[in-house]
Amino acid sequence: MDRKMRRMLLLAVSIILTFSTSLRAEEPKKTAVEKLLDILKEKEIITQTQYKELKGEFAEEENELEEQKQVVQKVKSWEEKIPNMGYKNGFFLETKDKKFKLKFGGRVFADYRGYNSGHPSNSEFFISRARIYLAGTLYNHFEFKVQPDFGKGDSKLKDGFINVNYFPYAQLKIGQFKAPFSLERVTSAKYIDFIERSLPVDNLTPDRDVGIMLHGAYSPIGLSYGVGVFNGTRANEGDIDEHKDLVARVAISPFLKRGPSLLRGLHLGFSTTYGKQDMEYSDDRDYFWNKGDLETAGDTEFFQFNDGVVHDGKRRRVGTELAWMIGPFSLKGEWMRVALKDLKNPWGERHDLSMSGAYISLSYFITGEKQAFSNSKATFQRINPKKIFDPSNGDWGAWQLCARYGLLDLSDGFFDHGYADRTQYTDDVVAFTIGVNWYLNDMVRVMFNYNHVEFDDYVREANDDREDVFFARFQLEF
Repeated sequence: MDRKMRRMLLLAVSIILTFSTSLRAEEPKKTAVEKLLDILKEKEIITQTQYKELKGEFAEEENELEEQKQVVQKVKSWEEKIPNMGYKNGFFLETKDKKFKLKFGGRVFADYRGYNSGHPSNSEFFISRARIYLAGTLYNHFEFKVQPDFGKGDSKLKDGFINVNYFPYAQLKIGQFKAPFSLERVTSAKYIDFIERSLPVDNLTPDRDVGIMLHGAYSPIGLSYGVGVFNGTRANEGDIDEHKDLVARVAISPFLKRGPSLLRGLHLGFSTTYGKQDMEYSDDRDYFWNKGDLETAGDTEFFQFNDGVVHDGKRRRVGTELAWMIGPFSLKGEWMRVALKDLKNPWGERHDLSMSGAYISLSYFITGEKQAFSNSKATFQRINPKKIFDPSNGDWGAWQLCARYGLLDLSDGFFDHGYADRTQYTDDVVAFTIGVNWYLNDMVRVMFNYNHVEFDDYVREANDDREDVFFARFQLEF
């Protein structure tokens, strides 16, 4: 055989071997069970018929197993789509990627108010607040909240807003919410130390209003701010004129990250409002920020404008705030002033008058807890007791002692120029409050307050120049 023929023969053999090898490689690999069946058949332990039956049964089981795997895979895929759920200062649902969140919660305040025996008002039990809220986040950056209140037998909207949050230091809030003024005012009633807010804060500060606000925080220096434009009236009320109020608050904790440990809990703040008013009492009383009257914590009216008083001028507020937390001890205080320019009395005479007030309070946790404070929001937050109430284990929750002194003073001109009736009201009030708070857990609090008020003059609604009221509250939030 010549060389050429040998080469052709070797090439043909190589092709055949390669082809046969690839065929063998493509043959499905037998399982251990199939190999075992082959061995049993070769050794004639089982017959050909038994071999085929067993092999068929094995194939069916393999198919069933594959179907089960597919079901398991579908369940895992479905579980990945189920939103996370739980509780964190409210019940929540959120998608796995946390782009969409839904949160709901609420509060119930069951109160008692008892007056001294000479007071004309009746002592009573009542529900001061009964609120349910729904809040959420859409696409990570668009937040919303809707919160109605059904307390005191009324139903009204408290909060209803949208917040655009792409950057923590520059967020935009639109809707009805608290105007940025005063530490005690912007702090939720769930977390203040007393059952009612202080005398000046309750009467001189704006509350919820409709508007738009730029706000944010810069954590390295504990800076928080809010600047907004509002109607300048009251929640759930339209604007009576074309004018709007500019409201601003800036707060800082300068020693939060550095400085002496004694000063790290020091908080300072400043608030202001500015706007022009065009309204008449009593036709437009609902549009006054305080309906044209001033009240004590016991709802006793100690000042009210006479009918026919007109405010056709500027209204300015300024306020300063301080809070200092040192372990279980805290000190809080504020001063504020409202200047009313171009007030007109019922005879058309114009005057510039003002109202001012201040308070200072002390609190101490005898069980060692610390006052919770959010520097990013510049507000006080929920208290978490070291031990929740469980008498079977000898645990009694957290206990806090509180005391507060407040005063409110009006210009003499309110009476001298006929803006109010001197025989029924007063222009100078001092209030002193002591309280005990019992935190059974982070969602339940029992409060007791005794409030003593001294009026500079006789007040008709108190039927005296003083007022003593005992307050109690069972508070539940979720």
